[in-house]
Amino acid sequence: MKISIITLFPKMISGFFDESIIKRAREKKLVEIEIINLRDFAIDDYGTVDDRPYGGGAGMILRADVIYAALKKFKIQNSKFKNTNQNLKIKTILTSPRGKLFNQKKAVEFSKLDHLIIIAGHYEGTDERVSDFIDEEISMGDFVLTGGEIVASAITDSIVRLIPGVLKKEDATKNESFSDGLLEYPQYTRPEEFMGKKVPEVLLSGNHKEIDKWRIEKSREITLQKRKDLLK
Repeated sequence: MKISIITLFPKMISGFFDESIIKRAREKKLVEIEIINLRDFAIDDYGTVDDRPYGGGAGMILRADVIYAALKKFKIQNSKFKNTNQNLKIKTILTSPRGKLFNQKKAVEFSKLDHLIIIAGHYEGTDERVSDFIDEEISMGDFVLTGGEIVASAITDSIVRLIPGVLKKEDATKNESFSDGLLEYPQYTRPEEFMGKKVPEVLLSGNHKEIDKWRIEKSREITLQKRKDLLK
C-alpha cells in the first residue's frame, strides 16, 4: 500500500514515521509513505500557496490551483482524481473540521486501498473548489487544530497497523476497542496481585470458553459505562 501526504509542514510529521511499528512496516516494504511539500507547487518564488478569502474574514485560505497542481503529480485523471486503471483502488481525502468523523470502520476501509492520498488542511480553510478533486473530507473530532498534520499522522498510523504482516500477531487487530463496536475488555499481567487487587480468577482458569464469555460481558459493561453512544 502507498500513502501520500500533501502538507505545508513536512517536518511536523516526517519523524513520526521513523519509529516503532510504522518504521518496521516501511522497512519490510509493506507500506510506502510519501510526504509531499505543498510549497513545491507554489504560484511564485515566494512560496505562496494561500490568499485572503473573498468577502472578507480572518485568516488565509489554501488555493485550489496549488492543491490541483500537487494532485496532478499522481497523474490521476478526471475531476475526482480517480485512477483510470480500474485495477487500482485509490482515494483522495482532505482533513477538515467539517468532514466525516474518522473511526475504526473507516480505518479498515482505507487499509484495503492500494493508494491513499491525504491533503492536510491548514490555515482558515481550503478553497471550496478543492472538493471537486477529493473523494471525501475527514475529521478527527469536534475540535480545531492548527493544521491537519496530526490528523494525517493518526489516520496513517491506524491504517498501517491493519495491513497484513505489519503486526506479529494477526489477531491483535481483531480483538481490540471498536473492532466489534465495543470498547476492549480489561487486560491484566503480572504480578497476579497488586496493592490488594487480584487478577480475576476466570483469567487464571485456562477455560477459554469462560474467558471469552467474561471478556464479552466486560466489553459491554465498560462500553455502557464509558461510551454508551457506541451501543446505538
